[in-house]
Amino acid sequence: MNLKSFRSSLREKLKEQKLTLSSLASLSDLSEDTLRSIIYGKSQDIKLSTLIKIADVLQCSLDELINRNTYSHDVLLLIKRIKKLPKRSLKALEIIVSLEEKSMLHKSTLGKEVIPVFIPKGNMRDGMYYNGNIYEGLDISGYPINLIRDTTFGLLIQTEYYEPIYHPNDILLLSVNHNPRFYDIVLYINNNGRIFIRQYTDLGLIPIGKFGEIIPVSEMKNYTALGVVIKTVNEFDIEQYR
Repeated sequence: MNLKSFRSSLREKLKEQKLTLSSLASLSDLSEDTLRSIIYGKSQDIKLSTLIKIADVLQCSLDELINRNTYSHDVLLLIKRIKKLPKRSLKALEIIVSLEEKSMLHKSTLGKEVIPVFIPKGNMRDGMYYNGNIYEGLDISGYPINLIRDTTFGLLIQTEYYEPIYHPNDILLLSVNHNPRFYDIVLYINNNGRIFIRQYTDLGLIPIGKFGEIIPVSEMKNYTALGVVIKTVNEFDIEQYR
């Protein structure tokens, strides 16, 4: 173990979590003198049990604590950002990761650019339920290059609820590469795992069909954007782009 690197990592994590040595000592059941000896370089032999107690308080792995990078730099940065997110955002990430995982499985099997298109279940009029096991693969290999680059996943419309904007069998192509801007149509998930299609405006989230309620700005904190609609295609028919 590189003690210099470990001490630097420990200082950084204490600063991030706004912990003093005194509070760390209290939470870890270690003496403050022991921690001072560790962080100021007096101790050259640190017990594994001591490292585990510190890691438990800081809610990190031993690899993270001793700065032993088992992940790439980009993955480590992503992990740090994820740790700061509320639980509702973790649900959104879980969906995106699941869809991307399925997409990659299709790519390796077919050798094509295939995205996952998920099919919601439940009340199709508003507040649909997401089920990660219900999806189809859509081959977008022949689509314009900018559409291939920006599209992350799709959503199949199965109801007349969204007419005249969207119709049954329309597939919404969604991107996670763009933050919602005013008047974009966005797919949202709420704290209960229900999915909503809404137009993002300065007044709140506006329904695009004949039914559904406006989600006011004051309640938008309870909704997480899953993706921005960038294109609509119909019935898995790529011929429309040839």
